[in-house]
Amino acid sequence: MSRQPVLSISLLCSGRAKTTKKCLDSLKTLRERVPSELIIVDTGCDEEMKELLKTYTDIVIPFTWCNDFSKARNVGMDAAQGEWFLYLDDDEWFIDTKEIEEFFLSGNYKNYYYALYIQRNYMSRNKDLVTDAWVSRMVCMKNRPRFVSSIHEYFYPLYDPHILLHSVVEHFGYFFESKEEERAHAKRNTTLLLDMIKKRRKEVRWWTHLLQEYRAMNEYAKLEEWSLDGVKEFRNENIPNTNRERGAFYCAALEAEIKNCYYEEAEKNFRKFLGDNRNTDFCRMRLYNLGAEIYYKEGNYKEALKCSEKYVEYYELLKDNEEKKQEETAFFVQFAMEQSGISTGFGIYIMAALKLGDTSILKKYFNMFDWNGPIMLYEHFTDDVIDSLAEIPPDKEVTPLLEIMAKRPGYDLLWNVIKKLEAEEKDSAEQHKKFYNIAEYFIGVEAPYYYVWYLKALYADYSGETEQLSYYIERLFGCVADVFQLDYKIFEIVEKYHIDVWKAFEIIKFDNWKIGVDSFFENSMPELRRKIEAFGERNKTAEMSEKSKVRYEYFALKVAEAKVVQRYAKDDYFSIQERFQDFTSKSLAFYRKYFNENAFTGEMELLPKSCRVAVKWEQVIQGQIEGNREKVAKNMKEAIGLFPDFDDMIQLYARCYAASEEMKLAEEDAKAKEARSQMRTLAIQVKAKIPGLLAQGMANEAYQILQQLKALVPDDEEIPELEKRILARMQ
Repeated sequence: MSRQPVLSISLLCSGRAKTTKKCLDSLKTLRERVPSELIIVDTGCDEEMKELLKTYTDIVIPFTWCNDFSKARNVGMDAAQGEWFLYLDDDEWFIDTKEIEEFFLSGNYKNYYYALYIQRNYMSRNKDLVTDAWVSRMVCMKNRPRFVSSIHEYFYPLYDPHILLHSVVEHFGYFFESKEEERAHAKRNTTLLLDMIKKRRKEVRWWTHLLQEYRAMNEYAKLEEWSLDGVKEFRNENIPNTNRERGAFYCAALEAEIKNCYYEEAEKNFRKFLGDNRNTDFCRMRLYNLGAEIYYKEGNYKEALKCSEKYVEYYELLKDNEEKKQEETAFFVQFAMEQSGISTGFGIYIMAALKLGDTSILKKYFNMFDWNGPIMLYEHFTDDVIDSLAEIPPDKEVTPLLEIMAKRPGYDLLWNVIKKLEAEEKDSAEQHKKFYNIAEYFIGVEAPYYYVWYLKALYADYSGETEQLSYYIERLFGCVADVFQLDYKIFEIVEKYHIDVWKAFEIIKFDNWKIGVDSFFENSMPELRRKIEAFGERNKTAEMSEKSKVRYEYFALKVAEAKVVQRYAKDDYFSIQERFQDFTSKSLAFYRKYFNENAFTGEMELLPKSCRVAVKWEQVIQGQIEGNREKVAKNMKEAIGLFPDFDDMIQLYARCYAASEEMKLAEEDAKAKEARSQMRTLAIQVKAKIPGLLAQGMANEAYQILQQLKALVPDDEEIPELEKRILARMQ
């Protein structure tokens, strides 16, 4: 460099190929605008990565990793020539550095000793779980600070004044591909922290870092134990830093007790911790946040409401005070202002009020939740909201809020809760009323989800307000492909009010109708199929439109197909034959309307697989009519494998057919034997008359009779001799 750097940027690089280049590239504008140097501490890069690093800086310092982040950071700091020092890791990158650039270019950096910027931590790959935290990553080198702590390292000493800069660095270091990976990471950190605390027990910051790791591992017994130990260890200290970190002990202990369902103990500690006048405002805010949760889970909704009111009061007071937030929030305390804490705070506020019959809080704060984004609400929020609304008189002003929930794509929680109510509505008159109280709300809801229209239809029948029922049914059918998987009570309502169901089915595009019908017959139980078949037959009319006929004919075809596949206890040759014939006639009648006759020959690739069987079975039927056993056998054999669902029944039918044919052959053979026996008896009788005829001079008559006998029993050995005698008389 040709001039003294103002800023030294130090990067620990372990060789993360996916993120290192992105990290280095994000520094480009900052390095171009602010006189700076880039120092890379290589903690384990391969040769390819080392070559990449050389294209960014000449200052690459090798470091043998020794499980001590401060030692590695201090290597970079020792090499720094700048007035200020900034550090980051190779798994994070700046979205922008504008405020940092202006901080140095304006000369404002001369007025401060350290600065903080925002680290945006992503907890999921798709960035839907995120927390922002102020991090002190920039320091003036005037007082020669050093890094301390083997893990979660930080500058020491730091002197005020400081400044908050709104440049943001994205960080995926807290996202793990698996729970095992996350646990291994936390366990490594825990080992280091326990060793550090053993050597220097009064370092309060290390205690709070340890609590973070136990939380990450879901070790809530350890979390509670170390939190309460920390409360005792630092109970007599009264300095700003310890008072700030003490809030972490209080909040972590309550969080652990809530997770372990120790509500009585948690309530006692909540009141005790809340009484500590050394608490920061943010600590009190988080304590009220947790207190509301404790009381709500105990069923003490009045106290939960009071705590929620205090939380909301602090929230409104502190939400825009970034400086105070940075100064007063330790880990665990900071959750009060993160999405999970906000959701808990306002969620319980809403739910506790509803439990007490008050919808005003729901209406006031509902829209602060991002219903089009990830739902990060307090657990059971939707369940409790719906359950509470079901128990109080319907409030029309709540309907628009339910509509927002109903329109959220993929929001299955809402429907699952209401379906649970529906499943329980027959249990008692109370449950019945609760379900229809909720259904009433949805009369005013417009949403493209089938269950909305399903609820409208049920409520119309329940209330007797049926003017719009046909419309509800049509909209319901238009929202689903597999219409027959709807609860059968819908079809009972259709018949009850004489709705032209096949006309209503016309709203469904035929392709969707086909998919739905196919799915129904593939996945439904035989009993339901029989009910739906009977329903379809009862409701067809002679006046059906062409669109309705097409849907009915395909439905009837699938009914026939399902009957072929279905085994019955009384299956025999004739019942199976009848089902195959019914399927064949319906299948060919339907598909011949839509396919050229050439499609029904050769390999038949264009035809549905079941229809290919129908083509072969038509030949089977023809062969049976003709008595052509070879034709029958050939086509049954060729039908095997065309539509595997039919294979078992084809093979069963083939066995039945073979047995039937054997019986026929046996009957024919018996009849032939009987006929031959009768002919032989007749021949004896006729032959006995011939001598008498000859004696009477009736040789010509005897000859005629003998010729007839010869045709009937040509193998009779006596006939040739008789014929000679007769011919001799005739000469």
